[in-house]
Amino acid sequence: MSRILSDEDPDAPVVRFGSRTVVVNGTPYDNSAAKFWTALIDEVELDYAGCNSMSLTAMGSEPLAEDILYPVNTLQREMDKGLDISIEEAIRLAVEESSMFGPPSGVLVTLFKGNSELMQRRLPGDCADAGAFVYLYAWLLYWAGVDAERWNNDLLSGSIKARDMERQFVYKMNIAFRNEHVSEGLFRRMVTLKFSRDGLKPDVKPAKL
Repeated sequence: MSRILSDEDPDAPVVRFGSRTVVVNGTPYDNSAAKFWTALIDEVELDYAGCNSMSLTAMGSEPLAEDILYPVNTLQREMDKGLDISIEEAIRLAVEESSMFGPPSGVLVTLFKGNSELMQRRLPGDCADAGAFVYLYAWLLYWAGVDAERWNNDLLSGSIKARDMERQFVYKMNIAFRNEHVSEGLFRRMVTLKFSRDGLKPDVKPAKL
């Protein structure tokens, strides 16, 4: 992936961020959530010396459910609500809704060095908006082993260890989840990560992918 937090310098050497595949709890994952979270940590490690934690915040319109992990299932569920609605009609209605209410709001990211704030900005919409954030948030919950029945609790915590066997990195994350019900049909969600990226120990053998 390209840079998430800052603009690319056309004169700088090309740097690859993010893992093609990570192994979490013995299972390999190559989805966009795995690429996003590892790319974000990679960029922070390179560009923001001393940063050891970050928070990401966005608004959401629906309670969390496990099928958010697989967006195609969510689309099918919405189409099923419309009974005989075609995919073309579903897209047309989505476009009309977007024109009425505007595009999804942005994702606010804040980087910290200890208790000091290093920077704060909104992620580019083509990188991650509020609609995509709920998917990224849900995957952290899943990898952290939080039962889906608890995903809408106000406060949750967990930890993740993700191994990139190709690049020989291990990503460690201690995570606090905050899910605030602001009003009817509106939620404010924040995820705070204390993270590290280390080299794999020599005795860790690559998983069979």
